[in-house]
Amino acid sequence: MKGINIAIYFDPDQIHICVHQQDDSYLSQTFIYDDSVIEEIYQWLEQFTPNRTHICLIEHDTADILADELVDNGYHVHQVTQHDLLTWFANEPPAEPDGSPVRALLRYLESEQPSEYQSRTPQIEALMDLLDELDDLEGVDEVEDEDNLPDDVLRLMKQKKISAQDAAQRLLPDVNERIREHLINYPELMTPELLQDFFPELIEALDTPKH
Repeated sequence: MKGINIAIYFDPDQIHICVHQQDDSYLSQTFIYDDSVIEEIYQWLEQFTPNRTHICLIEHDTADILADELVDNGYHVHQVTQHDLLTWFANEPPAEPDGSPVRALLRYLESEQPSEYQSRTPQIEALMDLLDELDDLEGVDEVEDEDNLPDDVLRLMKQKKISAQDAAQRLLPDVNERIREHLINYPELMTPELLQDFFPELIEALDTPKH
C-alpha cells in the first residue's frame, strides 16, 4: 500500500505499534494500558497525515473504539481477526522471522490489503437518538410544562384527545421496536444491558434448561 503503513497490536499487557515509513524505515512505539491510552495513541498517530496512512488492527473491544476515532478523522483503517491472522501466518510463513506479532500484522496489511473498516459512529449516534427518544417518552410524567413534551406526544394528545401518559404508552412500542431492529442490523452495538432490556426473550431462552 502506498503511503505510511501502521500496525497496532493489542496484547494482554501492552499495545505495540509498528510504522513502515515512506523512506522504508521502521518506527516502533509501545503503550501501557491505562484510562487514557486511546487518547495517547491517537495523539501519537497525529504525526502521520490521515489520508496517506493505512492502519491495521486486530479486532478487539478497545481497538474498535480507536478504529472509529481514526476513521472519523480520515485515516484508512483495516481490521482483521486473530483467527484470520493466524490462518494466514500458517499458510504464508515469512522467509525470515517477523520478530513480533505487530510486525507480522504489518506484513499482513501490506501483502493482503484487507478491506477498510467502516466507522460505527453513525450507527452509535442513531442508537443514542433512539434511546433519548425512549427516555423522553418514559419521562412524560415528570414534565410539568406541556410545551416541553415530545412533539409526537403533543401531536397524539391533540389528535386523540388523550393524556400525555396515554399518548406516550401508545408510542413506546414503536420506539422499542425500532431500537430492536437497529440492534439486529448492527449487532456489534449490543451490550449486556441492551440485550437484557430489549431482548429479554433471548435471556429467558438461554436460562431455560432443555429437557
